[in-house]
Amino acid sequence: MGDFLNVSFYTLGCKVNQFETEAMTQLFRDEAFEVIEPGKASDVFVINSCTVTSASDKKTRNMISRFKRMNQDAIIVLAGCYAQSKQEDLKNEGNIDIIIGTKYKDKVVEFVNEHIETKNMVFKVDEFNRDEIYENLTITHTEERTRANIKIQDGCRQFCTYCIIPYVRGPVRSREIKDVLDEIIHLHQNGYKEIVLNGIHITSYGFDLTDTNLVRLIREINTLNLEGVRFRLGSLEPRVISEALIQEMIKGDFCDHFHLSLQSGSNSVLDRMNRRYTTEGYYDKVELIRRYMPDAGITTDVIVGFPGETEEEFEETCQFIEKVRFSKVHVFPFSPREGTKAFDMPDQITGKIKKERTNRLIGLCNRVSQDFYERFLDRTVDVLYEQRDEKGYYIGHATNYLTTHTYSDDDLHNARKHVRVSSIDSHTLITEEVTL
Repeated sequence: MGDFLNVSFYTLGCKVNQFETEAMTQLFRDEAFEVIEPGKASDVFVINSCTVTSASDKKTRNMISRFKRMNQDAIIVLAGCYAQSKQEDLKNEGNIDIIIGTKYKDKVVEFVNEHIETKNMVFKVDEFNRDEIYENLTITHTEERTRANIKIQDGCRQFCTYCIIPYVRGPVRSREIKDVLDEIIHLHQNGYKEIVLNGIHITSYGFDLTDTNLVRLIREINTLNLEGVRFRLGSLEPRVISEALIQEMIKGDFCDHFHLSLQSGSNSVLDRMNRRYTTEGYYDKVELIRRYMPDAGITTDVIVGFPGETEEEFEETCQFIEKVRFSKVHVFPFSPREGTKAFDMPDQITGKIKKERTNRLIGLCNRVSQDFYERFLDRTVDVLYEQRDEKGYYIGHATNYLTTHTYSDDDLHNARKHVRVSSIDSHTLITEEVTL
């Protein structure tokens, strides 16, 4: 039915959303829809939404209005976390033709065809059951031609006090190892040089399956013995870091990069966040990683201005970041989400204080990150090149996720090379010229 229709996508939010958009894109292509680039008028607009912050909610609403203005006759599909969270409010939204929550994305083309036939609004947002199973979306190609994100898990059961995600993504559902391996094999056959294992909470991978966890998945990936492809793990909780996990990573071609979720460097703030670890335990995991992978890049996220955060607690976070020596820190001011415990907590921090602390912390994190980059002057790094900038430099990432720039007259796109770092720029490794 899509023979003469085109479709475009707009994706907000995390790597899981990006994967799901890639999978939906493939479903539309399989049904003869023409996929066009975002921002152009199309017959079908699919918005894969996020609801982590109020800003992402606003962006979603703006995109709905914008796309309808671009083509009054377009079919507007709203999918994802915002649709799941605001389902009651959206039922009477006149600009949306199809509403899908965080389930049923594998049926998106069916819903579009149903709407074309009936002209009726399609509403597919269900609450979650305890026995939910993994919705097996798959990809063989991505829009990015060097790195592929694959989804191995959905859902979260952590219920951090600031986070709406467990309510909109539901319980933990893990993808069977065989399905993960099959997708990896197809992506490798199609030339991808890096595959990233992502999920809503991959630390919980296998919780709902028998005799399955992240260590076993890594072990099974290693048995594939695929040449020329490296693997990277998505965001992890400190508790999943173990000698067994790191040793399995070392046996294979897994990158020495860990995005270890922190959120605060103050134990009292972590307790109010319901984060279930201490800074002491976190630091022990960092030391364990560096014992086996001394050059590992450790990245993280930090929330500034959580309710009740005192100046002393903020200073504890600053000191802890300097102690850990992160390679990169993403800093966010606290954004209260209705429906979470933190939304109603007393002692909410003013916007002025949040902004001032955020700016201070970003400055500190930039200095800590630059110090980490400086360690690699005159050293050799393993780089996968992804794109070329307007100055002729190829941009890539080392295994520890440091950004690299390399000049070359040859086409380095999707090339993996060991190169020497000749100088350090701002959060960038500049390497010697490379030829193929």
